[in-house]
Amino acid sequence: MNTTVRTGLVALVAAGALVLAGCAEQDEETTVPTDDTDVQTDQAQGTGEVPDVTVLILETAQGNLTRLGLEVEVVDEDGQPVEAEDASQWRVTDQDPVGVPAEEGDVITLTVVERG
Repeated sequence: MNTTVRTGLVALVAAGALVLAGCAEQDEETTVPTDDTDVQTDQAQGTGEVPDVTVLILETAQGNLTRLGLEVEVVDEDGQPVEAEDASQWRVTDQDPVGVPAEEGDVITLTVVERG
């Protein structure tokens, strides 16, 4: 039994050493960025694809778009400008444009209705 314990312990130590060696050899230069990384970089620069913010509360939708450097125009279902004193009381029902490339300063029009 003592030999079995020693053999198991040696195997465990060897496995741990291999795991640690694999972690130590990981090099940042060999890391390949994913598509998500590219999108985050684009968003930080204020460019990228306009996200779909329909069905969100206006407050959240505006925040998502302005963080990307986009301008927001708010209208009602008749296309009339809306002065939303409390943006948490409005819901986005439509937007223009959506899902297209945009650059910082582009205007996104959000159509809203009062939450009820």
